[in-house]
Amino acid sequence: MSRRREKDGNPAARTLNRLTGKHRRTLALSAWASVAGSLILIAELGCVALAIAEILRGASVSAAFTYLAAFLILALARIVAESISTTLAANATEDVKLQTREELTRAIAELSPADRARPLAGETANLLTNHVDALGPYLTRYRSARLRATVIPLVVLVITAYFSWVAAAVLLVTGPLIPIFMALIGAEARSASERQLQQIGTMNAGLLDRLQGLTTLRLFDAIPRAAESLRREGDEIRKRTMAVLRIAFISSAVLELFSALGVAFAAVYVGFSLLGLFQFGAYGGLSLAGGLFVLMIAPEYFRPLRDFAAAYHDQASAFAACNEIEKLLDPSRRRLPARNAEIVPLARLELDKVSVVLDGTTILPAFSLRVERGERIALVGPSGSGKSMLLALLAGLVTLADGKMLVNGREDVVCAIAWLGQKPAFVQGSVAANLAMYRGLTNRDGFDAAIRIAHAEGVIAKLERGYDEVLRENAANLSGGEAQRLAIARLALSNADLILADEPTEHLDAETAEAVIDGLFASADGRTLIVATHDPRVVARADRVIDVRRLPGDNLGAAA
Repeated sequence: MSRRREKDGNPAARTLNRLTGKHRRTLALSAWASVAGSLILIAELGCVALAIAEILRGASVSAAFTYLAAFLILALARIVAESISTTLAANATEDVKLQTREELTRAIAELSPADRARPLAGETANLLTNHVDALGPYLTRYRSARLRATVIPLVVLVITAYFSWVAAAVLLVTGPLIPIFMALIGAEARSASERQLQQIGTMNAGLLDRLQGLTTLRLFDAIPRAAESLRREGDEIRKRTMAVLRIAFISSAVLELFSALGVAFAAVYVGFSLLGLFQFGAYGGLSLAGGLFVLMIAPEYFRPLRDFAAAYHDQASAFAACNEIEKLLDPSRRRLPARNAEIVPLARLELDKVSVVLDGTTILPAFSLRVERGERIALVGPSGSGKSMLLALLAGLVTLADGKMLVNGREDVVCAIAWLGQKPAFVQGSVAANLAMYRGLTNRDGFDAAIRIAHAEGVIAKLERGYDEVLRENAANLSGGEAQRLAIARLALSNADLILADEPTEHLDAETAEAVIDGLFASADGRTLIVATHDPRVVARADRVIDVRRLPGDNLGAAA
């Protein structure tokens, strides 16, 4: 019943069950193999008790050796059972972790840039590493420990009651106290684990952000402040980690106390019974073999409970990780529309009574727009009026709330699109690799022509190795204007029919901006260009100017 409540009422538990879906039988088999190993251990202890009793009674040594031989056979069987359990759990765990990372990677790739809650790079790295790794101990230890804690104490209790109802009563009274106290402590343990994982993710994201902006921090002499901020965040993580450990130590002390009391009371009763001081609680008297057996299996009554209590913190960590994983896998997150349509040459682009609604807020009310091939359109309007959202809509980065987007009059096809933002993206690699990103390998003659179109000859000339020069991530070793001109050269090399540009001259000096504008319009020759801008120089070069605030009106496309 508790397991069913866990599945139905706990989102983290539902996420875990979904992630372990196809491996559920394997994990269950692993848990039962673990239970079999524990049952075999009880049988081993029975053989030891009988062997000792035979020797103490002065019986033949051969009788004792018979029990010891049985002990060795059972020990071998237990090793096999535990090996099977460990191997099955380890293999299933690795598969679950791999599957989870693949699912998270797909989800991250599908997240729309318009999702304001999109995780930062540091948070994503932490999610794919620490959070996924937190599932491992739960799968390898907790599930088996939970099953053993359900089965083994009952078996030990029944066996003990067979020899002495008093010893069984002692175990029955002290045993349930452990899960009761663990449940009380466990709620705080889960909360502490969630706070710790969230703080680690926040610090990772902040650390990566500071590393990426190290040049800016140095220019503004802000490195000491950034270092102090990181020190405070690290100290906060240390405190949260110690809080988790403190709870773990408290829970360990509780379970050790009650298990020690239970074994001690059972040992006192058995000892006095064997000495003849107690004449009650056993059926016909407690024999030496029976008393030894009860003493040996008493710790095995508490061992599964202790293992389960220790593994409970693994469950708390796994649930905390699943809460973060589920946030990213949540189907309500803003994702890119499915794009498996045929790509066709663009002749005409139409938006028919389309609208964009995000989080219940209408960003772009219903409007219609028609763009012919070769047009150069400037989108104008104050910041926040929806220029970038309209570009995102044309690029397929957001889903239409209503209406249709047609390419050549068809809804089932798309055209090739290239994007140019304020800060163009570059991967770490050679200039040649980044220039050829849209079309694969090309010859150097093609590079030279594209560089001339983008007015980027000076950028290549200053690089020691030319096209073989290695660019750091996002061209961190180039200025903003140089990176922008290389991005325009990449556009020129692309086969895109539609070029979308978002504020390409923002933060550039006048001379560099002129070069970027010339290169952008030259690279768009024979293709369709739609650019969101505040720059009057860009507006002056456009064939048509659209004020996004007037999209729903009758004068759509009129000069602004």
